[in-house]
Amino acid sequence: MFQKRIRDHYEQLTPGFRNLADFIMKNTLDAAFLTAVELGRVVDLDPATVVRFSQELGYSGYRELSREIKDYVRTQINQTYESIGETDDDRGLLHGLTETAINNIQRFNTTELTALAEAVQHLKQANRIWIAGEYNAYNLALFIASELQQAAIPADAFLPGMTETATVLAQMQSGDALLAIVMGAPGLDTGYAVKLARQKGVVTLCLSTSNTVLAAREADTVVVPPTKAKVGMSNIIVPTMVATLLAEALIRQHSTDAGEFFTQQQDYMGQLLAHRADTGTYEINQDTPA
Repeated sequence: MFQKRIRDHYEQLTPGFRNLADFIMKNTLDAAFLTAVELGRVVDLDPATVVRFSQELGYSGYRELSREIKDYVRTQINQTYESIGETDDDRGLLHGLTETAINNIQRFNTTELTALAEAVQHLKQANRIWIAGEYNAYNLALFIASELQQAAIPADAFLPGMTETATVLAQMQSGDALLAIVMGAPGLDTGYAVKLARQKGVVTLCLSTSNTVLAAREADTVVVPPTKAKVGMSNIIVPTMVATLLAEALIRQHSTDAGEFFTQQQDYMGQLLAHRADTGTYEINQDTPA
């Protein structure tokens, strides 16, 4: 598929070819209906360069690449994003935002569900799951790790940085899996973590809003949830939903262990409440300065 070819060749592409690759990956629906001349005009390249780009990816020419893009688009849901526009009606605004989120979910179900199923399969087989996320993605990584830990599934989240990544890499073993989350940022440190983990024989997965960030290009499996929105920020509903789906699918796989874990957890919570009830006022306040 053209997305994988672009990811595989991206680092070796010239700046002009990268601009062309970025346009195709981010505007696939538009690219499907453009001729070589029209596509070249959009990215300020001549038609011959568009043909050479296609050949660089391994196609006989742009016609073959275009045909593959069209075939891909035909499998997607036809959707129209209507402008929300200026409105003082909060209900109308929320309705428009909801419709956009629903469209994104429908598109995800059509285009990315296979990749998500592959990611789940890898995570099910992993001895331990490591989850990396930079910036706001770190909060999502923490959420997934916390959900899995509560179901007694070995999982750890970390914020990629020189010391933290080196520490985690030293603990990773063949048979583990690394899930990298990149949302709306270059995620270079996350990409380096993925690259080094692969060298250790760790299965690498990437949940990202872009196919061309370093982590996506380095990962074995990539899931790209749609985030299109009509306001000045990305719609993160689908990425959050995907994170939840990953956690739920894995917990379901370990339902017996998870059930036992939750039973023990509730038992200990009951014991802790009993201890609190028996704790005297003196013991609570004995360290309070006079």
